[in-house]
Amino acid sequence: MQVIEATLTTHGKVGFASREVGRMTDTDSCILNTALHYALGLASGRYVDVSHEPTYIEDTAEIVNDVYVTPAAPARIERNESIKTEYMTMNRNARSDTYATPNYPATDDPTGKSSKNLPTFERERALAPENVFRFYVFPYGRDATEVVSQLPSYIRLGKKRGKGHVSYRIVDGARRSGEFMLGHPLSVYDHEPTPTGGVVMRQMQPTPVWFEAEFDTEYYAIESPFRNQSRVCYPADATFLATKRDDV
Repeated sequence: MQVIEATLTTHGKVGFASREVGRMTDTDSCILNTALHYALGLASGRYVDVSHEPTYIEDTAEIVNDVYVTPAAPARIERNESIKTEYMTMNRNARSDTYATPNYPATDDPTGKSSKNLPTFERERALAPENVFRFYVFPYGRDATEVVSQLPSYIRLGKKRGKGHVSYRIVDGARRSGEFMLGHPLSVYDHEPTPTGGVVMRQMQPTPVWFEAEFDTEYYAIESPFRNQSRVCYPADATFLATKRDDV
């Protein structure tokens, strides 16, 4: 099977609310495939959201059996480079989520707060420009070249729609069966069979992710980005939010 290897480089600040601790919003170094489906144009949400509930399953119903996108993990361009993630931290004035905040004269304020200067600050840690990530696109039942031609080279990601550039390379993925060690992050909800051991999992929003795990099932051994390196093993037939679709 042909697999699409995608390399994402951030060209601006990219921030998610991966964790919120007090007034600190932190961005994880793993970009979930929930975000990538929308960034790549494979799904589109509602222009006006009145329910304030995720619609990932409904938004991907038409393509879920044709294309699968993995989460994106920090990567290196050169073989001998070390993998690292650069961040930028900002302080900002925080305001209420209400649509309109009335500003009263100090003498007429029913809350009694206008006479006090009490700014509210919060901190945000986001991905800095020039971070490199790698993810894979599995074109189930479709020609890989055709899929690549439909995927964008420039995308926007995160709460503030930060810029990113994506380059694509079609690589070989040999389907095999047996025991293997997971070679790339996998959303817990994207795969029915559970690991047999060696699990390293991180709780993220909206889906937890396996970063390391041993499986005994069918898988793809994907061509490595670098010569003479072991292939990247990934479960076959992974499906976006597979374990959650029966609940809808």
